[in-house]
Amino acid sequence: MATGQIITNSGKQIILHRTYTASPTITAPNRFKVGTGATTPTLSDTDLVTPVDIDGDNFKDFVTGYPSINTTSLQSTIRCFLNSLEANGNTLTEFGIVNSDGTPLLFSRTVHTGISKTASNEITYIAKDRILWWF
Repeated sequence: MATGQIITNSGKQIILHRTYTASPTITAPNRFKVGTGATTPTLSDTDLVTPVDIDGDNFKDFVTGYPSINTTSLQSTIRCFLNSLEANGNTLTEFGIVNSDGTPLLFSRTVHTGISKTASNEITYIAKDRILWWF
């Protein structure tokens, strides 16, 4: 398993559509998913490899107040929280950011070292995306 994060082709589509469309029909990322997949993230990923149930569904909204946008550093920060009752009995190894379209688009996918999720722990994921310029 290679760890790391990638903004997918669908994520790039979300960025372009929401930037250049006067009345966007694609929603902004506002939810997250977790899973047990371990394959290296790729640009063509459209979902987590093995999403798990969080609390009756396989996604959950970001923590209230996120994303936060820093226009000076050109960075967005999201916070995602799993309480002691959610996603238990799984060794979580992947995290994805999605939107709330009828067929949600996977904005990004991250693979990480496994975290055993039980009723005795809570997990907070913090994801930061930053715009960098190259000429």
